[in-house]
Order: sequence, then C-alpha cells, then structure tokens
Amino acid sequence: MDIFIIALLILVGLFMVILEIFFLPGITIAGVSAILFFVGAVFYAFIQLGETAGYIVIALSVIVTIIGIIVFMRSRSLDRMALKTAIDSVAPTLISDQIKVGDEGITLSRLNPMGSVLVNGITVEARTREDFIDEDTSVVVEKVDRTAITVQKKENKKQV
Repeated sequence: MDIFIIALLILVGLFMVILEIFFLPGITIAGVSAILFFVGAVFYAFIQLGETAGYIVIALSVIVTIIGIIVFMRSRSLDRMALKTAIDSVAPTLISDQIKVGDEGITLSRLNPMGSVLVNGITVEARTREDFIDEDTSVVVEKVDRTAITVQKKENKKQV
C-alpha cells in the first residue's frame, strides 16, 4: 500500500508539472502543487520505507518527470491544440509614389507624434516633429519614408 501511495503522489505531481508547463505558464497553483506532491512522495518514502527508499523515490521522481514531459511533447496532444492557420495577409505599409515632399494634406487624427493623414486622396501614417497637431489641420509633407511620412503644420502666409 505504501508503494501505491508513493506512485500516486508522483503521478499527480507529474500531471501538475505538465499542466504547469504546457497549460498554465508562470508560477501557479499547479506548479506549487506539483512541488508539494513530489515532496510529499519523498517524505512519505523516507518516513515509511527508510532512507534508501527515499533516495530511490527522489531519483524515480526526476526520471518519471523527464520521461513524462518528453512523452507528452512527442504525443499528438500538442498538435491537436496548436494553431495551424497561417497568416498570409500583410499590412499596407509602403507609401505610394504619388506622395511627394511639399504635398499638402489634412490630418485625420491627432498627431501626437504619430497619426493618420490624408494626402492626395491616400490615407497614410504620419509623424510630426512638433509636440502634436490637432485633427482636421492642414499639413505639408516634409519627408517621405518607406512606411510613414513626416509632416508639419501648413503656414498660412498673407500675401501683401
């Protein structure tokens, strides 16, 4: 009966280790429980069966845990849970050749320091060197990068 109790404690500890590693990452109740079950099995073996049996249970616990993790990793259980769909879409990040330095546009969102701007009928991601530019403000393109443009507020100069 003592061997059955020790085996049961080790198996429950192994279950908790697998639960902790693959399903509940981080230090959770499963991880702490696994440690307690293994310590309980070793302590029970030392008290009930003697020192030699205690050391055997320590070695057996380590071996069973390593083999259990390897068997679980090679089983098809993880394959059934894994996400197999591939993402084949891309975000449109390249700036069109229609946008040039000096083009005028209007901000669609507040640039703080980044936001959306409408330039030549094209909505693009823009940044500003200023602190912020409010929504619906006229802007001028300063620089065109591959993925964003740099803009500044349009200066309203009065002609005299």
